[in-house]
Amino acid sequence: IKSDTRSPDPNFVHFNDPKWSNMWYIHCKDKNNRCRSEMNILAAWQRGYTGKNVVVTILDDGIERNHPDLEQNYDQLASYDVNGNDHDPTPRYDSSNENNDDKSHRMSGIRMLDGDVTDVVEAKSLGIRPDYIDIYSASWGPDDDGKTVDGPGPLAKQAFEMGIKKGRKGLGSIFVWASGNGGRQGDHCSCDGYTNSIYTISISSTTENGNKPWYLEVCSSTLATTYSSGEFYDRKIVSVCVRASG
Repeated sequence: IKSDTRSPDPNFVHFNDPKWSNMWYIHCKDKNNRCRSEMNILAAWQRGYTGKNVVVTILDDGIERNHPDLEQNYDQLASYDVNGNDHDPTPRYDSSNENNDDKSHRMSGIRMLDGDVTDVVEAKSLGIRPDYIDIYSASWGPDDDGKTVDGPGPLAKQAFEMGIKKGRKGLGSIFVWASGNGGRQGDHCSCDGYTNSIYTISISSTTENGNKPWYLEVCSSTLATTYSSGEFYDRKIVSVCVRASG
């Protein structure tokens, strides 16, 4: 994907990504967009903040390393299959393709949700190559049923502490956590020991109109909010999903 800034307008940036026009949340400064906040993404890119040399890994159910949208920036060194105990984090394919890639800097993934998610699995995933991986991104936790109060076990807690103290060559690993999807069930992210941990950065969501999505969980641990999908009449965000197999 390449950018084109050859325009008399210094604020104009265009990528040859066929989905670029659908990424309203990036170029929401346009008058045609309804989003209410300018996150200054394009301005940051123009100033040189591109994420170059930053290594991000997604802790989820795998990453399709050969996907044409990902393979150019796929980083084998920051990827692992904790469920299968090997170096290939490719998700398991089934008839419904229920395993989805999470959404470039160097992109990598840890396959760890596609099996029994134990304290050992979580701790191993949180502690993979802490001197090489800068950011660990996770969107999982206790059941979002409005009834469950849970959090990391002793080994995962230890992994968080080790990452914060020694990761990123002493600067501290960055653990980014989604605040949860249990809003409709009356769930509260203060009952989620991952998102309210002092070691994680908790990120919430807003619709393009600045409203709370139906799935939003509210709690004081939320550090920042970004655009995401909302009601059926709201525009969605663009992501990468598993290709059909077979």
